[in-house]
Amino acid sequence: MNLKDRWMKLRNYQSDDFWAMLFARPLTILLLLPIAEKPWLTPDRITLAGVLVKFAGIFFVFYDKSYLGAVLGAVLLNIGLIVDNMDGTLARFRNTPTKFGYYFDKTSDCVTMVPMFWALAYRGWLETQDQFTLILPLLAAATIYIAAYSKWVYEKVFLELKLSEKFYKNEIVEFVANMQKCPKWSTPPQRGFTDWVKFFIQAIVSILKFNEVDVFFWVGLTLITGKYIIFTVYSGLLVCGIFAPFVFGWKILKKEKEINALRDQVEKQS
Repeated sequence: MNLKDRWMKLRNYQSDDFWAMLFARPLTILLLLPIAEKPWLTPDRITLAGVLVKFAGIFFVFYDKSYLGAVLGAVLLNIGLIVDNMDGTLARFRNTPTKFGYYFDKTSDCVTMVPMFWALAYRGWLETQDQFTLILPLLAAATIYIAAYSKWVYEKVFLELKLSEKFYKNEIVEFVANMQKCPKWSTPPQRGFTDWVKFFIQAIVSILKFNEVDVFFWVGLTLITGKYIIFTVYSGLLVCGIFAPFVFGWKILKKEKEINALRDQVEKQS
């Protein structure tokens, strides 16, 4: 495969997260470009490498109290984010995604996210002696996983509801068959100057969504500037994730009512 085709095929995912759009995705593609077809490089090995790099960053944040330690921690954590983006990009490039790879990738994110918040909370408290600098990141880490757990339970329940819906509509076989298909690679968008301006504006606006990837931007900014209030305020906003179970619960109730109405309709017709 020539360089241009490899470049186009590595652009196989269009992110809508601020820090991924402006930082992680461009560097992911650039780093994979010369090595994407090397047989020794596998998505699972990349995932493992990402975990190790993130833990190295966490080590510096937690144990090295110098400014150099803060910078090294910020750099390593963000390199870990880039590596974390490389595994899925490579799997899509080769059209070889696996269920285990998906599980490994998502689970490794959980394993590294919590100690990263702990390390920032501890370092911030040592620097400022402000109890909120310690407490809010710890609460944010907890609510992130309340939201994440709620989401994955929601995904499971919603899938079961969708299966029921397709069953009552006699579309179950087609629905399950489509689930078994690998995602198709599509040609990435070709952007002119105006399109790139819109892309940049979209990236800046998307920071308001508080996506998981953007955590690494705020962590890096906090460590490099030494202004721990940045991460404290950000953590305080993340605590709003406590409302996630109610949001997902409302969606499930709404869908369940639709399925029950559909079931009653089918039973009356039979």
